[in-house]
Amino acid sequence: MSLISGFEERLERAVDGFFARLFRSGVHPVEIGKRLLRVMEDGTTVALRRTYVPNVYRITVSAQDYEKLENLEGKLVEELEIFVGDAARQRQWSLPDSPRVTFATDPKLSGGEFRITAEAVSLRKDKHKAERAVPAEVEEEPPAPVRRERQGRPTLVLIADGKETKTVHVERRIRIGRQADNDLVVVDPGVSRHHVEVINENGNCTLHDLGSTNGTYVNGSVVTEHALREGDRISLGSTVVEFRRE
Repeated sequence: MSLISGFEERLERAVDGFFARLFRSGVHPVEIGKRLLRVMEDGTTVALRRTYVPNVYRITVSAQDYEKLENLEGKLVEELEIFVGDAARQRQWSLPDSPRVTFATDPKLSGGEFRITAEAVSLRKDKHKAERAVPAEVEEEPPAPVRRERQGRPTLVLIADGKETKTVHVERRIRIGRQADNDLVVVDPGVSRHHVEVINENGNCTLHDLGSTNGTYVNGSVVTEHALREGDRISLGSTVVEFRRE
């Protein structure tokens, strides 16, 4: 399944069939995804034998199109951020930090028109200051929206070929890997025997890489330790595990 097809399918599932009727005219989210992918490609920068792409994207639409998108903005932002991470991982691009997507409006734009600006920004703190990487396009970005964390039972969902194949609840500790003694066994040559573990401490779950050979990615960014949030996608080899609260 292509990146665009997967993105569209997840959005359609999220809004229970309302998706197609809502976007018959004006800006369609799939067109945003296609344009965003082109902006990523145009923003590639090679440094230290690695290809970097922007991680912060601002999508500006007309006021009338924003009215259609507004009620779904949170989900659309979440899926676009996952889309950026998946695209970077598939093409072996590096992101300076986690993907961030925001929306804005411009009264000069007509229905169906939109533009995307991109910037590579590291949000990690260094001596209490944010470190900015080389921008793909110079434009100040507003703070990224804070996703509200749903309360619910922490759950890991194994996804293969776009389908959910196994669900495991995180009670205390879940270990994932290729060997049979793991709590979640993954048949994938790119996954280490003991690849990662997820620890639940009072409802807060943290992922820890266990010294895996091929590394662990969350939303397209390599991690050794990561506080999991609703919708985070964990990539191990060619396997995807999604963190949810149910």
